[in-house]
Amino acid sequence: MSTRNPYASSDYDPEERWEEKANCKGMAFTLFEYAEKDSPACKDMDYATRMAFNRTNFELAAEICIECPVMFKCIESATAEEKAWTVRGGLIPTRFINEAHRYDNQGRPAKAGQDRICSRGHHVKGGGRCKDCKRMRDVAAQRDRRASTYTPKGVS
Repeated sequence: MSTRNPYASSDYDPEERWEEKANCKGMAFTLFEYAEKDSPACKDMDYATRMAFNRTNFELAAEICIECPVMFKCIESATAEEKAWTVRGGLIPTRFINEAHRYDNQGRPAKAGQDRICSRGHHVKGGGRCKDCKRMRDVAAQRDRRASTYTPKGVS
């Protein structure tokens, strides 16, 4: 009976460690990550400056990604959350795209009548409040009211 050595080089699968071959390995993560208004990198920046900062970072990151030997593996293995907040395979984070659609260039909500994306990512045709999010808030409020009627006074 032969036993295999798990540390032998013949057992090493190069597909398991594709991150080792990535062009972005060892680079500053801020180049690939969406920076929100409370991010230390964007401290004291107004909306337009912050969005320009993110856009510039993402363009530089895309240039690095386009020549990466594992670009497609990076896209395939990314979770929805990683795709929302970071550049993966040269693709701009969906959080950045959603925020750019929700606001005008000064950071004010988009004009009434224009389609927009709500904070949870729902498409709102014609602007205004998101009916899906409002419905979820109403259901949660009803649930809380029902729960409070069954709770003895003084118990929270």
